[in-house]
Amino acid sequence: MASSSSSSSSSDIGVILNELTCPVCFELYKEPVALPCGHSFCRVCIEKSWENREEETGCVCPNCREVFPQKPKLKKNVIIANLVENVKLKKGKFGLEVRVTEHGDVNVKEGMKSGGSEIYCELCYGEAAKRCVPCEILCCEKHLKPHQQKGHKLVDPGVKIEELRCIEHRKPMQLYCKDDGSLMCVTCTGGQHRDHDVVALEIPHTELKGVLAAKYPHVSQSMETIASQLRHVQEEEGQTENSSGNAEDRLEEKRMLVCQFVNESVDLMKSEINKRKMEKLSLLGKQREKLEQQMEDLRQGKSTMDAAFHDLEAISFLQGSKDLIKRLQTMSDFKSVKRTPLPVLDFSKEKKNLDGLITLNKNFLEKIQKGPVEHPEKVELDQNNLRKLYGRTPSLDPNSAHRQIKISGDLRTATRTRTDNQYPEHPDRFDVYEQVVSRDCFSSGRHYWVVDVGSSRWCEIGICLNSMGRKGGESWLGMNPESWCFFKCNNKFSAYHNDQCTDLSVPGDHERFGFFLDCEAGEMTCFGDSRVLHVFRGNLMDPVKPAIGVWDDSVHFVHLVK
Repeated sequence: MASSSSSSSSSDIGVILNELTCPVCFELYKEPVALPCGHSFCRVCIEKSWENREEETGCVCPNCREVFPQKPKLKKNVIIANLVENVKLKKGKFGLEVRVTEHGDVNVKEGMKSGGSEIYCELCYGEAAKRCVPCEILCCEKHLKPHQQKGHKLVDPGVKIEELRCIEHRKPMQLYCKDDGSLMCVTCTGGQHRDHDVVALEIPHTELKGVLAAKYPHVSQSMETIASQLRHVQEEEGQTENSSGNAEDRLEEKRMLVCQFVNESVDLMKSEINKRKMEKLSLLGKQREKLEQQMEDLRQGKSTMDAAFHDLEAISFLQGSKDLIKRLQTMSDFKSVKRTPLPVLDFSKEKKNLDGLITLNKNFLEKIQKGPVEHPEKVELDQNNLRKLYGRTPSLDPNSAHRQIKISGDLRTATRTRTDNQYPEHPDRFDVYEQVVSRDCFSSGRHYWVVDVGSSRWCEIGICLNSMGRKGGESWLGMNPESWCFFKCNNKFSAYHNDQCTDLSVPGDHERFGFFLDCEAGEMTCFGDSRVLHVFRGNLMDPVKPAIGVWDDSVHFVHLVK
């Protein structure tokens, strides 16, 4: 019973404390005042409440919402004030902690902002949770409960009351006209909407939600599709940036090669000019010294003759006649001396080469300016210029060599042997045909190399895809779609690709052949003594390697020095 009595006592005290709590600040009343409607508040709380209201409808009771056209005279509620003082004096006896709020001039509760902001409760200035539409007031969670219990319509704090009311009748909009799709209040039904199909707002609200729900999957799927396309575009943008950057880097490399070639060509020409100049100046110097000596001898002879004519008497003249005659004979010999003219220095050949390079660059630049060049024309230069611009010296791959092919120490010569060499097993090694490929693998750009076949009467030289098989009868160079080769047999030449033969006319006895590979154009041009012998064309999307087939003696790559 004691426990029940204690619990009942605590409950009674709680009820008393609730009645002595200001409905605005939720603290014990401080200087409580009563309004004409009977509700009491702290003086500071009610005054601040009226100051923060923006409406011009007079003073409103925060509790019952009664409007006072004029500010009522606030009278102290003596009974509540005395009860509050008694509670404060007996708080230790009650076993409760009673907090007393110190009201200031600016804020009702410390840390709470006043001023009628729409995000704050109009009763306690705490953070507003909802707006009560019928009461037109912002409420926090604590002050919201009475409105919920009365079934008032609640909206988010940011919603303005004006938007929820009928413009004509200033009443809440609760109905929807299906005929003209407008919102209206109850009073509107008696006007122009009298015969219209009018329903509660909840009905079109539910219907519209259903329509949106039906379209939601389609919208979500469309978003996923667009997101996927956006990712592809972004990836392509990145690839474009990378590819263009790589292309620019390759162009810079080509520019360096062209500049290097031009600089080396000019330097070689200047060196040759200087060499020829020094040789000719040396010969001219010797001629000049000889002529100067002859001139000096003539001066002395002339001086002697002048003396003989003017100064010597007969006896002296005759006594020196022998020496004078001797000098005259020497002077007569000078008349027969003829200077051998030296050849004029001629640099027309070097100038022609440079003019050709300049003209080529101008023509190519004009084509670039007119639009993209899909298949640039082959460089119209002699093999010497091809060597300087694109020269390579491929190295043979011992791991690919047939067992009856011996590779030299510098990896440039392949020699046919009649016995098997002790090579280890390797997946890249040719096992049927006496062939070998290079270590070099070309997938882009232009490349030029020279092969010497002077020691071989029967051989093949060309290129093959790196992916071409090395085993079995399908690996013969030129007899499959993955290789292109130049075939020599007893000074007769032909071109092979995919088992298709093209006989070639190669005048003379050529020992060296040049190969110019243009990966982007898909072409390989075979030169013989600066003459185009054949142009191979094919799909060179996969990397290719120079290849050699040796059936007797040896074949080797010529070392090219740029």
